[in-house]
Amino acid sequence: MNLEEVKAQEQRYQFSQFQHSDGLKIALHIIENAKATKPKPVGIKIVYEGNLIFHYLMDGRKPAPWLNRKEKTVLESNHSSLYVFFNKENYPHWLNDDTYAICGGGFPIIVQNEVKGAICVSGLEHTEDHDLIIQALEAYLYPKQK
Repeated sequence: MNLEEVKAQEQRYQFSQFQHSDGLKIALHIIENAKATKPKPVGIKIVYEGNLIFHYLMDGRKPAPWLNRKEKTVLESNHSSLYVFFNKENYPHWLNDDTYAICGGGFPIIVQNEVKGAICVSGLEHTEDHDLIIQALEAYLYPKQK
């Protein structure tokens, strides 16, 4: 994974419109995928237009500040937190600020080219957190024809 790939993901995974029910469906996909493929539990947080629309800690996952940190990073940068990780020289003031997360696991909800919210996952290695979000967006936005 590199900065160009993350930029391409931000272009690919956009919405023409977004409803709270979309967030729920994406979150449920993340949960099912994590249960099936990951050895550790994750936390998931989805915010949209300033509203918390989903928050869940899988059994065994304890509260931690990472979901909030990833959310803040996405909403203030208008990019995924992995984009910020690969581009950290442009965010030097965030590097030693523990209210930001300079790591993967936060992804913007982009509606008609505008960041309106964030999908955040925490609990695994940061690129795995990011990948869970991407896999859910791919399945939701581009379902395979059967």
